[in-house]
Amino acid sequence: MRFSIEQLQAFVVSAEQGSFSAAARHLGKAQSVVSTAVSNLEADLNLSLFDRTTRSPKLTVHGEVLLVKAKRILNECGIFLSAADAYQVGIEEKITLVVESMAMTHSVAEALAQFEQAYPLVEIEILHVNEGEVLEFIRDGRAQLAIMQQLEFLYPGEIEVHGLGLLEFWCVTGMSHPLAREQQVTWQMLERHRQFIISGRYGKDAPRWRVSDQVWRTESAYSTIPLLQRGLGWASLPADLVRDLVGSQQLKRLDLAFESQPWQQGIDIIWSTQHSQGQATKTLLEELKRITL
Repeated sequence: MRFSIEQLQAFVVSAEQGSFSAAARHLGKAQSVVSTAVSNLEADLNLSLFDRTTRSPKLTVHGEVLLVKAKRILNECGIFLSAADAYQVGIEEKITLVVESMAMTHSVAEALAQFEQAYPLVEIEILHVNEGEVLEFIRDGRAQLAIMQQLEFLYPGEIEVHGLGLLEFWCVTGMSHPLAREQQVTWQMLERHRQFIISGRYGKDAPRWRVSDQVWRTESAYSTIPLLQRGLGWASLPADLVRDLVGSQQLKRLDLAFESQPWQQGIDIIWSTQHSQGQATKTLLEELKRITL
């Protein structure tokens, strides 16, 4: 290699401080060490980076261009060293988070944003899987954490759980759908129109959750929305997911005659007691526990 990190650092700091003496003070080194490092860099590159004919060294045209690149290299070196240091103290390279599509709220995104500020180098993998697969991912260690709708039965003994609260659901349809023209919608009206069911949640429980004689199944709430917008049926989806679409009149929230309050579903975060958690996973778990639905 034709240059060293120390040479690049001397070059960048000298340019930022405006003189070799100021750069030396900033770096805590002798001025001769800094000026020699810059001179050696110029010799190695066979380019003049500073014009020394003025009272204070001034960047040449080549120096201005290479300064930007030198800063980028030093920044990447800092990231490289930070990652190496993080691995030494047990910070994970990657965390896998399983989130049911119905449970992916703005609050979850905000918690991830807070985590990113503390651990910008940790890779986050977010998987949307069917309800029946969530426990398998946690048990097998394929995922460290999961956010899911509350189960109707007790969790297995090796699974720890923390309740995040209740998620509000709205019954919605497309603006062109016949139900959108009704001031109030009865249970019998819902029975007569196609219902979209999220298979990831309802699979085996279909008889309990099913209302209509006509059903289409989708794997996620997100894939249901375009179908609703085309007026192909109705569905019960998280208010957090459809609120903006209802506000912009892309979807219609149905006023249900039999519902005094919107239906709410418990949301849990789960993890395994059989797999150790690294420092970053513990931090992410604490951020997620602070979620307000």
